[in-house]
Amino acid sequence: MKRSAIALTLMALLTSGSLAQERETRERTRERQRSGEGERRVYGRGKLAVKDPAGFRTEGKQIFSGPQPGETLPAFKATSLAGDNKGKELDPIELARNNPQILLFQDESGVAIRGLFGVVDAIRKIDRKTEQDLHIACVFLCDDAETITSRFARIFPGLRERGIDLIAVSKDGRDGPGAYGLNRTISQTIILAKDGKVTRNFVFPQGLLQSDPHVMGGIAELIDEERETVAGWLAEAAESDARMRTRGGDDPQAVAKAALREKLGKFVVAGKITREEAGELYQAAFPDPASGR
Repeated sequence: MKRSAIALTLMALLTSGSLAQERETRERTRERQRSGEGERRVYGRGKLAVKDPAGFRTEGKQIFSGPQPGETLPAFKATSLAGDNKGKELDPIELARNNPQILLFQDESGVAIRGLFGVVDAIRKIDRKTEQDLHIACVFLCDDAETITSRFARIFPGLRERGIDLIAVSKDGRDGPGAYGLNRTISQTIILAKDGKVTRNFVFPQGLLQSDPHVMGGIAELIDEERETVAGWLAEAAESDARMRTRGGDDPQAVAKAALREKLGKFVVAGKITREEAGELYQAAFPDPASGR
């Protein structure tokens, strides 16, 4: 089990070296910055707050969508759209195996789907720091699955690289799994769960365009960390990204190497692997040309 978990982590980090995808992502970021979206630039400097999830409110009257905190997550089926399990019917709840889980129920809004990149980027920064195994599933709600694949299949690899474990479409169409009671007028419902039970539920009528501080606070709660600690992680990651850009270090492989070193270091400290094993895994991922291996 330990080896399997390490292998999965390693594979995820290795795939993040896709030069073409990173180049496209950088272009999108530059376009957003040129368009004057100031709040996103603030987040890039590590200023995004991590707030108490209990303070989350939707505009206007309260809207309910999906199971509420304390309720058990029912099993349901969704068809995988990407990865090794593409085309298979899977149960996202079973896949999480009682690990901390983030479920994103998403309609076919192109704006909100593009916004997923910023959301999962922030989650990935947290995932790199925690020893807990976060399971992230994005389940599209659409009456015609072909609509999703024809319009957005090209972005699935990028979302997978950023840590989404399952990208799928609900077998129950736009309404989603019947037992979940999802609101079909809502663009995005984010459910956080642990041990199969909901800890937080966030409803976004228009879908997120960027990370929400209350959702980040909910994730901190989900992994049993203080909000201040998680805010520090996000700020540290943003500062590191800024330093790399300043040094001209917008190199996907350098980012992947740094992320792998950090994750392997946490495994060593936690006693999951030895330093020698960490060295072997790193060498396997990024062979040294001078060594001839």
